[in-house]
Amino acid sequence: MLIFGTILSLLAPAIALSLTSSASTGITFEPSHNLPLLKLTYGTWRAREYNSEEDVYTFRNIRYAAPPVGDLRWSKPAPPKLVHGIQDGSYGPNCIQDEIPEVFFMPGAKGLFGTADEDCLFLDIYVPGNALRKRKSKVPVVVWIHGGAYVSGSKDQAVKSGYYNGTSLIKRADDDLIVVTINYRLGAFGFLAGEPLQTHGIFNAGLHDQRAALSWVQKFIHLLGGDRDNVSAWGQSAGAGSLVYHLIAEGGKLDPLFRRAILQSPSLESGANTQPSYERFESFAAAVGCPTRGVDSLHCLRSANSTALRKANEEVFDGVSFPVPDGKYIQSPALVEYAKGNTWKDIDSVLISHVLDEGLLSVPDDVPKGQLQHFITSSLPPNSTQQASFMTALFESLYSNSTEKEKVAAVYTALFFTCNMRAVLEAYPNPAWAFQYSFLDGEINAMHASDMPATWYSSQLPRPDNYNGNVSDELFSQFQRYLTNYARTGNPNTPCSRKPEYELSYWPKVSGLDADVPRNVLNMVNEGFEVISDEQMSKSVCGAWTRALVEAVESGS
Repeated sequence: MLIFGTILSLLAPAIALSLTSSASTGITFEPSHNLPLLKLTYGTWRAREYNSEEDVYTFRNIRYAAPPVGDLRWSKPAPPKLVHGIQDGSYGPNCIQDEIPEVFFMPGAKGLFGTADEDCLFLDIYVPGNALRKRKSKVPVVVWIHGGAYVSGSKDQAVKSGYYNGTSLIKRADDDLIVVTINYRLGAFGFLAGEPLQTHGIFNAGLHDQRAALSWVQKFIHLLGGDRDNVSAWGQSAGAGSLVYHLIAEGGKLDPLFRRAILQSPSLESGANTQPSYERFESFAAAVGCPTRGVDSLHCLRSANSTALRKANEEVFDGVSFPVPDGKYIQSPALVEYAKGNTWKDIDSVLISHVLDEGLLSVPDDVPKGQLQHFITSSLPPNSTQQASFMTALFESLYSNSTEKEKVAAVYTALFFTCNMRAVLEAYPNPAWAFQYSFLDGEINAMHASDMPATWYSSQLPRPDNYNGNVSDELFSQFQRYLTNYARTGNPNTPCSRKPEYELSYWPKVSGLDADVPRNVLNMVNEGFEVISDEQMSKSVCGAWTRALVEAVESGS
């Protein structure tokens, strides 16, 4: 008994500290203020705004990781340090940007440059009022990962116009949803890959940032009424491509920290040819004025002036970046990992989508001679002549009656988008839902990112800036209802709504994955919703591409 009492006396301070810490976190409503406080273990944030008409509180710019500067550049994000005083959410720079071609729909992108900084690892949270006031628990959670070719974008882009504003999704979900939007490092700051980083840093810092934000949700979202066991990760373009990678992290053995996912137009390169990424590291280091190899190069970059790094980022990354396999977090090219079954198994379901014409925006009007073969060759490891020739001949044959632009667009669509989608569907077929967005708006007409105005649409908010296309309140509202239903229940068809504007056509689970093209794919056209077979996810094409990748990678290993 004496021994037990001694142990208890030693543990008592720790227990008291734990209870005090737990009691000091959570939501507090003060009589003197109409905006609540969110108390975390490392700081206190006051809600930035309250939409009284919609009854939604918004917490802005909550720091989820320490500033990734100095020795934390190209390192895993570190936990945030203690912040004293009440934070009002006004401070929260965007991550440093690079421009992407103007043909891509990126509302608000121009305004992101002036407010960008390395200290950018923040997230926003949109919470229905009832969840806070009634201490409602177990509210489903959506974590949004923005796109932007891995070099551009922010949780804040055009947010005042409704873009990435979670309020409309909460209303479509009958106030039964919490929406989290995040920033992550981009371009050279987020996706630099080179020899010194293999041993003294990390590749794909941006992916690690995303994971840190997902980890923050697991630790703290219950304080706002969120259900840690019902977290959906949503992403578009680079954001969706990122989710493709999180599902294969550490060979599929690492919990991605979400239970279901919506992947809209998942964009990623094959990742099979790492040589250009290593050469880019050397070009980047040289542009900063640092050694191009060895640990001295990384030491120099970590101590370099941020302005010099920003300038080199714009010069070298030139509007596009991609995750690069490092043999650790991303052990092999994505499709190789999926082909080997190296995916996290404990996923409830997936919902994937693409627009009607994904590839066309990436193709210039005057296609350079040999572009098709060049693209396929550059997507494979060096000395993959046999595989490159086979895939080039396949696409030349399939599109023999097409123009060169149509031919290259089809290759881009398959290799950048739809074959990634098919790999995810085949890894998670039961259950899974697939969608094609074919709404013609007269503006970006079912091309890449044309589904974003529908995803974030609200009739009560201004349209996203730079977008003058036609909208359909009925169809866009129903589209959002499908998505939020899925986040809440894992099924886009339920719960049913009593509101007639949310009366949905039945969306069947995808089928026919053993056939050449998937069946039961929901397609949205201007007249409404229809069920189709998806000709753009061909098993013969994607299977040939996957085999070529696996053969090329394994023969070079």
